[in-house]
Amino acid sequence: RLTTLQLPARCEVTWCARAESYKAEVSLAARVHLLLHAEERAGVLRRRERKRFERIAIMIMAATCATLRTAASNGAAAGAASRRASVPPPPRHHPHHATHRRGGRTSPSAAVATAPATASVDQAAARELVAWLTVEKGMANGAANSVSFGDGAVATLLADVRAGEPLIAIPQNLTVTSVDVADSPIVAGLAAGRGELVGLALWLCHERAKGRLSEWAPYIATLPNAGPDHPLMWPTEDITTFLKGSPAVAQALSRAADAAEEYASIRDAIRGDPANFPADVYDFLSEPAFTDALATVLARAVWLNAANCYAMVPLVDLLPVVGAPAPGVNPALAGGGPGARKSGLASAAGVVDYDAATECVTVVCANDSQQTASVICVDPLARNSGDLFLCTGVVDPDHCGDYLTFTASTVNTDRLYQAKKQILEAMDMSADGQDFPVFADRMPLQLLAYMRFARVQEPSELMTVSFEEDRIVSPMNEYEILQLLMGDTREKLGEYESSTEEYELLQLKEKGLSSRARTAAQLILGEKRVINATTTAVRRRLAPIRGIPTKKGLEDPNADLLEIFDTIENLPNKPKEMFENFRAWARGDFEDDLKPKGKL
Repeated sequence: RLTTLQLPARCEVTWCARAESYKAEVSLAARVHLLLHAEERAGVLRRRERKRFERIAIMIMAATCATLRTAASNGAAAGAASRRASVPPPPRHHPHHATHRRGGRTSPSAAVATAPATASVDQAAARELVAWLTVEKGMANGAANSVSFGDGAVATLLADVRAGEPLIAIPQNLTVTSVDVADSPIVAGLAAGRGELVGLALWLCHERAKGRLSEWAPYIATLPNAGPDHPLMWPTEDITTFLKGSPAVAQALSRAADAAEEYASIRDAIRGDPANFPADVYDFLSEPAFTDALATVLARAVWLNAANCYAMVPLVDLLPVVGAPAPGVNPALAGGGPGARKSGLASAAGVVDYDAATECVTVVCANDSQQTASVICVDPLARNSGDLFLCTGVVDPDHCGDYLTFTASTVNTDRLYQAKKQILEAMDMSADGQDFPVFADRMPLQLLAYMRFARVQEPSELMTVSFEEDRIVSPMNEYEILQLLMGDTREKLGEYESSTEEYELLQLKEKGLSSRARTAAQLILGEKRVINATTTAVRRRLAPIRGIPTKKGLEDPNADLLEIFDTIENLPNKPKEMFENFRAWARGDFEDDLKPKGKL
């Protein structure tokens, strides 16, 4: 079997005696990995032989690493001996200086660049990727002819495009999914049983470690490191300070903890099975490298609804992701322009998904766009600004479908609790806590229906609640749920540093504001706008039924004043009423009332 793989007989080792360091190119192990990957895709290897070949690849890589160390140490020793014979010894340094030099070194796997994962790559890298996909990978020439990647790799249209026309089409064999992760003999075992995004992060770590020897090197060049401004890299103090009051605080802390826990679990798996996971082979998998790769995957992975999976798609993941409109609204609204009641040229709103007919990941334009218009990607997961920020590190200030999540629940002590719980579970809802999206431009009808149902007190009213129509159960019930919703909005505003939007507007005008503080201010400003819009809508609904709750129902708080005005208005009629009463007395109309009742 090994002879059929046609492995090279040696691997190249170079070192620089002057710097007493070496640089190794593990071409043997890389070739084994690539050939295993190709033969697995072709179906040559049987499943029962897969484990044996994986062990062979790992053994070869471990042996190669040992050979490289030996060769490098021998070369360094020989170079040092020759220098000692010809060059006088260098002056002795203070131990503190030596310690400083050692601490200043950074291994390539642990180095973190300053470019964020969502930043555009340079023009040369983008064009090299297009050439690699077309020439070496056989992508059709017209697959991306409508889009050009110019300065900063910003995608623009080369010609006018009509709605429904494809902009980019990438064949499925040029995308990276969990299938490719499972085909990798180095990371497949570690990725087994973990999430798709974690598996893709392990794959990216491995490909980055191989450098230019990677089969995906032109594509990896367009995946820069996430950098310190990605939320996954923020320290806890910055999260709690800059994002105070935002729902993103809890999610950011949770994601950072989950990433650290996931890496610890991976390291435990490597230490627990040295036969299948030799420690020397997995030196590239440091915690900074894994966290950075995970942040990059979070920012660049594309969700494919038709395939029900995440994928790393070349060229497509260069498009900036913008917020999707509310459900039921045309995605063309995300492009802006006159159609969205905004000034300026509309962007080409691209909708990304997998096309089973062509077996390609396609970007279809959702609106009519003109030449030179920028190309954007409408978020296929319809996330709000907070979720997009946590994944990409960027806030979309023009999110056309931004929303916040409000949670409602029933009362456990309610005598109808069990009946309500059964009805809600039949509708796939929870009685203990149900989340609802609240948008800025519409009333949360599903949330109102749930709260009406949760506050119903009579069994006969349970069936009067409608989750399909905006139907009031009773004035008392409506008054109660609107007051509760008003209290929720005030509570959310009270958690921020300031409850007004002017605080963030003034903050964004400050010069010298850090990138983290600016991003956080943009996020909180958008959240406050959603909350304030909801508060205004609730007040408008509450105005017609404003009253004081009593045992008999709602009473108008101005009832006493209205009674006084009614009395004043009736004063001109009082003399007439008195004269009519006097005439009736004179006629004897009241004699029956004056007679004593009972027998005489």
